[in-house]
Amino acid sequence: MNKREELDLFLERAGELIDSTYILADVKIANLLKSIASSDTLMAIFQNCLAGFDYSGAKKKYLIPNGDFLDKGEFVLPSNSRELLALIFTLLVDVDAGRIALGEFINKYFFEDGSYSLGYASFLNSMIKPFKNSVKMLMESVIDGKLQDPVEALVEQEERLAKEKAEAEQNKIKEQELSQKVYGESVKKVKAYLLEDKKKIKESKLSDEQKQEMILIIDVLANTVDQEDKDAIEYAFVSYKYLAKAKKFLFRGRAKKMTAEIRTIINGI
Repeated sequence: MNKREELDLFLERAGELIDSTYILADVKIANLLKSIASSDTLMAIFQNCLAGFDYSGAKKKYLIPNGDFLDKGEFVLPSNSRELLALIFTLLVDVDAGRIALGEFINKYFFEDGSYSLGYASFLNSMIKPFKNSVKMLMESVIDGKLQDPVEALVEQEERLAKEKAEAEQNKIKEQELSQKVYGESVKKVKAYLLEDKKKIKESKLSDEQKQEMILIIDVLANTVDQEDKDAIEYAFVSYKYLAKAKKFLFRGRAKKMTAEIRTIINGI
């Protein structure tokens, strides 16, 4: 199926659920979920929506208990489509899996004068119709080229997460190697000093151009102190000392403290 056919099948199954009676709801919900599962594009949309989604927190936020009646509550429709799709999709999956009893769910959050038919109608109008419309809007935007293909977006996200994980692991290895070196503690102190310096610079009343230039000098030193290159460290520290001398009001006493730690690093390399 192409994207249009996938959307048409979803809309057909959603329409069948909306037009169904309560007795057939379980079957229609299962069919609706199957139409999603059969579409790579729809599955990618929901995977993107579910990334980082806090299901437990969302239920507390949008399934609000009634203070007067402990067995009753209210469903509040999420204001953004990402949470709307993630929440309703996950609730439907739980209904299909038997983790949520549909009758009890409707009776609690869509109670209408004790009438199952009115409660079911409220469930369809308040939850299923907005769900259908949101999926339709997103899919049509993808089909029209207004939104990035969610499959491509998912691949990009997975690549980005893999890269971040690899970088985090590499940084962890660096930290472990650094801790084993005699001058590791000095490197940590230098970086802590430089972090404090950057904070002071950002909070100062200097021009943006001056701030950028000063932060560049600090970043260069921070990036060289654990590279085991004595010349690079010496060069970066000379620049830092001239900066500290020029801006004494920001770097008062800092160069002296830094000198001792830099010497320890250079002597330990």
